[in-house]
Amino acid sequence: MPCHLPAWDHPRKVVYESILEMRVLYLLLARPDIWDLREQIQRLPYRNSEGQSKWAVYDFLVTLRCGRRVAIAVKPAAIVERSGFRQELELIRAATPLSLAHDVVLVTDRSFSAAEARNAERLHEFRRFPDQQADQIVSDLLRCLNTETTIAELVKPTGLGCRGFRAAFRLLYMGAAKTLEIGDISPQTRIVGGDVR
Repeated sequence: MPCHLPAWDHPRKVVYESILEMRVLYLLLARPDIWDLREQIQRLPYRNSEGQSKWAVYDFLVTLRCGRRVAIAVKPAAIVERSGFRQELELIRAATPLSLAHDVVLVTDRSFSAAEARNAERLHEFRRFPDQQADQIVSDLLRCLNTETTIAELVKPTGLGCRGFRAAFRLLYMGAAKTLEIGDISPQTRIVGGDVR
């Protein structure tokens, strides 16, 4: 799986067990503050509310650029509400050593919008085929951008067409520009300049 994570020296296969986990994976890979990501990490012993010995497996463990590690449990919101999983997760959190994670987070299908998930998946697809030339041309345009425009208006003079759109899309996630609206990122999305990293 091609990715931008600095800790990944080469592409690797990432395992997920559901469509929801796949969407969360794409959302995590889209975040610039994540240094490393591991999935289905070690089995963790804990005791449930009845005192029974159980095992838990976090879906993801992310390491932020600052060094903080966050264990992530992914569950559909309906299952969380029906099963009382939040209370169970508190017991799992209490059994999680700091050597594994500094924090524990629950992510459900209500933690993000459908558009955010689609944008993150699209970013992943666009990152699979790097285009340094287009990225540099669009990056130069964004550095000079001092007014609001659409992605289509920005890249039209370059003659890059779809390559320009994909470059702008990638650069949005790098902080080189910001969208002015919520929803699916398209050529008509209005943007302003940001900070190139």
